[in-house]
Amino acid sequence: MKFIYIILFFLTFIACKDDHERMHEEMDKVSNEFRNFDVQLIKLYKQSESNPKKVISVVDSFLIANRKETDKYKSQIKSNVESSLHYFKAELFYKIGKYNKSIKELDFEKYRNGDVAIAYASNYVKLKDYKTAKSFIDSIGNRNGNYYAIGNYYESIGDKTSALKTYKYNLQDDKSRKHFIYYIWTKRRVEELEKNKPLLNEIFFPTRNPSFEICEICNIDNEKRTKIMDLLNEIPENQKDWSSTSILESPYDTGKNYYWIKVKAGNKEFNYYVNQKTFEIKYFNPKTKTVMTLEKWRKGK
Repeated sequence: MKFIYIILFFLTFIACKDDHERMHEEMDKVSNEFRNFDVQLIKLYKQSESNPKKVISVVDSFLIANRKETDKYKSQIKSNVESSLHYFKAELFYKIGKYNKSIKELDFEKYRNGDVAIAYASNYVKLKDYKTAKSFIDSIGNRNGNYYAIGNYYESIGDKTSALKTYKYNLQDDKSRKHFIYYIWTKRRVEELEKNKPLLNEIFFPTRNPSFEICEICNIDNEKRTKIMDLLNEIPENQKDWSSTSILESPYDTGKNYYWIKVKAGNKEFNYYVNQKTFEIKYFNPKTKTVMTLEKWRKGK
C-alpha cells in the first residue's frame, strides 16, 4: 500500500510539473505576441517621422484587423493593442495640429492621469483652452517627469516665475535620477529661462514609442540591479521573513562605485554595499558609518 501511495504522489508531482511548464509555455507565447507588436509599433513610429498622415491610415487598418483577431494568443493582447494604437493616433494628430482629433483618440483611455493627462493638457494648451488644460495638469500626479509638464504649462501661460519654481523643485526632488531624460530636460529649461530665452508655448506630448529611451543607462543599470537582487536572495540573513528590498543609492546617481541597498526581514533591517564591478557584498552600519565584510559582520553579531 505504501508503494502505491509513493507511485500516486510521484504521478501527481509529474502532473503538477507538466501543468506548471505548460502554463509557462502559454505565458511565453503571449509575451512573444507583445514583443512582435512592439516591433511593428516601432516601425510605424519610424515611418511617421516622414509621413504621419499615411501612418494614421495604416493604424486604422491595424485597429480593424485587431478587432477581428481570433488567434488564441493574439486575442489575449487585443485590449492592449487597441489602447496603444489609439494613443499612437493621438500622438500623430497632435503632431500634425489636429488637436480635437487627438483628444478624441485619448478618450479611448480608461484612466486620465499620468501621461494621458499630460497628453490632454498638451492639446488643450494648443487650443488655448487653459482652464481645461489646468484641470488635467492638476490630475497628473507627481511621478518622475510630471513636474516637467507642470513647468511647461506655466511657461505656456506666460508665468515664468512659477515655471522656474516648479522646475527647480523638480530638480531638487528628483536629484537621485539625474540620468533620466526628464531631469535633463528640466535642467535645460532652467538654464534657458535664467538666460531670458523665450518661453515655451506647449507642453511636451508623452510618447509611447517602445524605442524611446527614458534614460541613457537604464538597461545597464537594470542588468546590474537584477544580478545584485539574485545575490542578496542567497544571503541567509535575508531569507527569513523577507519583506522588502530598497536601493537607496546607485553609482549612476552618486558617482560612487557601489550600490547601497536596504533589506527588511521581519523586524530586522540590513544594509549592504555592493560593488558595481566585482559585485562583492559588504555589510554597512548606517549608525556608525562602518563597512565590513560579511564574515566579520557575522562574527560580531
